[in-house]
Amino acid sequence: MNEMTGSGDVYTMAEAARLKGVSYHTVSRAVRRGKLPATRLGRMALITSEDLREWRPMRERAPRKYRRREPNPEATPALLDLASAERVELASRLASIYEALFAAADDMPREEFYGLVAERLAGTLGLRRVGIRIVDERRGRAVRVATYGPPLTGLPEETSADDAPFSLGLFQPAKAVVEDLSGRHVPADLVNVSSLLIVPIRRGDEFIGSILADKNGEPFRLNQGELDLAQAMANIAALRLDGARTRELAGVS
Repeated sequence: MNEMTGSGDVYTMAEAARLKGVSYHTVSRAVRRGKLPATRLGRMALITSEDLREWRPMRERAPRKYRRREPNPEATPALLDLASAERVELASRLASIYEALFAAADDMPREEFYGLVAERLAGTLGLRRVGIRIVDERRGRAVRVATYGPPLTGLPEETSADDAPFSLGLFQPAKAVVEDLSGRHVPADLVNVSSLLIVPIRRGDEFIGSILADKNGEPFRLNQGELDLAQAMANIAALRLDGARTRELAGVS
């Protein structure tokens, strides 16, 4: 039993590729698209044996040289020499925050930055669907700047800010929360959602966007440390927005 997941073994992406008889890029692509769940430990993605068993890669679509590979059942699980599960969780959370801070300070292109935030939140918190929308104040529009996994809503990439889910009071909490939406009146645009992580992106008291996420329709809860991580990532997103706005104003003047 491994300390990170509480059950079974964990594998790196390279080990998962050998075990399944596919290329490393096939595994990496499945993780990025949310088809193969993985937990981030720094820059390393770890996949549980349970999730790996359930994943069925389409090997016939791979390049011919990879199709000749045979699954290797002797691939050994990753060995994690860590004193406790708490250390793994802390290392993973700190690594995600550090990466997001570095990307914001380095002025990473907008799509890449928000894609990184969505992917790190999904990997660290075990989320299957993540969507990030930002309010374009000048145009009164809400723009989807990143997604992870299948779509959470049926809305287009850009909508009127008044039509976005976060225009409702329910979707503008003071800080990150997980709401149980079963039996509640919610926008019809939300797709198969029962529990929803809602993380506000704020500039002071001003609401400027949100992160919405879930576990593909499954009910779930997050502990306070996990909620704090989600809010920290949203705060970093707000800092990046402020930085971009300042540079834009400086360029205009």
